[in-house]
Amino acid sequence: MKRFLSIFLVSLIASFTMAGTDVYAPSLKSPANNFNYQMPNGSVSWYPIVGSVGLMYQLQIDTTPNFNSPELLDTTQVLLAGYKTHELLFGQKYYWHVRAIDLGQTSSWSDVWQFKTFNIVKLTKPLNNANNDTLAPYQVLIWSNQVGDSLPISATKYPITGIRYYDIQTDTTLHFNSPQLHSNTVAYGTNFCRISNLKFNTKYYWRVRARHNLDTSNWSWVWNFTVVKYIVPTAPANNAVDQTLDARLTWKYLKGMLGYEYQLATDTTFTNVIASSEVDTNFVLCQFTRFGTKYYWRVRGRHISDTMQWCPRFAFTTIDLVKLTTPTNNATNIAVRPILKWTKQTGIVMFQLQVDVTPDFSSSPLFINAMLADTLVQFALTKNMKYSTTYYWRMRAFSDSQLPDTSGWSPVWNFITLTTGIGENGLLTSNIYPNPASGKVNIKLEVGEPVTMQVSVVDLLGSTFINEEFELTSGINYREINIANLSKGIYIVRLNYNGDVVNHKLIVDR
Repeated sequence: MKRFLSIFLVSLIASFTMAGTDVYAPSLKSPANNFNYQMPNGSVSWYPIVGSVGLMYQLQIDTTPNFNSPELLDTTQVLLAGYKTHELLFGQKYYWHVRAIDLGQTSSWSDVWQFKTFNIVKLTKPLNNANNDTLAPYQVLIWSNQVGDSLPISATKYPITGIRYYDIQTDTTLHFNSPQLHSNTVAYGTNFCRISNLKFNTKYYWRVRARHNLDTSNWSWVWNFTVVKYIVPTAPANNAVDQTLDARLTWKYLKGMLGYEYQLATDTTFTNVIASSEVDTNFVLCQFTRFGTKYYWRVRGRHISDTMQWCPRFAFTTIDLVKLTTPTNNATNIAVRPILKWTKQTGIVMFQLQVDVTPDFSSSPLFINAMLADTLVQFALTKNMKYSTTYYWRMRAFSDSQLPDTSGWSPVWNFITLTTGIGENGLLTSNIYPNPASGKVNIKLEVGEPVTMQVSVVDLLGSTFINEEFELTSGINYREINIANLSKGIYIVRLNYNGDVVNHKLIVDR
């Protein structure tokens, strides 16, 4: 029996020994063969094979396919089917293969694959050859933190890793050797660089490269941009008319400016400059202007080391007349105490309003001759006018004390007042709705000043069925009257205020 067991154990050991003599070569996994965007700290991996707990893999990476250069990396590790490189050279083609070692037996080498490390950083902003009116003397240069093929658009992009710094150069020459050279370095993780105080109307070239402790990549492609030549005015539009005396002049904002200088003149050569100043905003309010005059203006910017040229001149013409709006010219059926309206105007100190029954304003005294505040855009007449009468009105404006001036009189407009007091009267504009109505009726009342109004509903025989009192504020008021108890028929809604009466016909329908 002992002899039988000894023979069995010897046979078993022999069978295991014979089975272990074939160690298979590993198959490579990643990066794919001929991959062109490997990072300096990229990983290589292979498919593991079946073996003992002491299975080892020998990895070789080199810059030559014979694996005999001074750059050879030769490492052996237990069980791990991957390896992370460290600070590989930029733009270098590497070859690699793996073999397995198990119980003293060594497999053949795997196939030799190759990869190439990235070597060029891609620039993104400002765009190459950028040249427009928004390229300020302060720029943020941005590059991609990924590499990969540009086409197709859906192509995979690979994040840049394994570097320590980016170097950035900006210069006015393509060879980066002028006194204007800006050299900067930023740590990995930042993909932008700020530069300021660039010269106006100047083309700048820029480039970026990556770096770690052992190597530096090639410079990127050289891109260029041109800093703005002059500031572009935005408002008012060139040759605009009817501008207020304190017209707001605006231009495009540029980052990195210390100030903007503007000039306002009455001639195209800016020989007669009437206003000039420097501001830190992208607008200025005009001063020392007159009514009905054409002005020319220009602006330029500066920073600590350069001043740009003047922009092309812009022109505008100030308003000469007050523009009347309401009542429209030749209007009829106007209330005997109307509200006169005109367009808003700034940069003045007051308006003068004249109203008369003669077109040449020859009455003595004039019906209305009032000096009004500069902030007003309407005036409610409190002086009763005559019915069925034509009235004429006009206005003019006065500028402030810095440069006293008076506009021309506006064109003379006229209107004819109501023939009766029904429908509209004095300061009142009124309307009732719905009509016909049932249950309730709404009243819209527009008055030029606060009033107390008596509202009554009477039938055609003069009998009063509803009598209410409303307190009205200046402007539009809405009131509601309950007519649920009125019988079907025709009624008069009578509005009584300050001794004046306005009547509205109302149809009650059930």
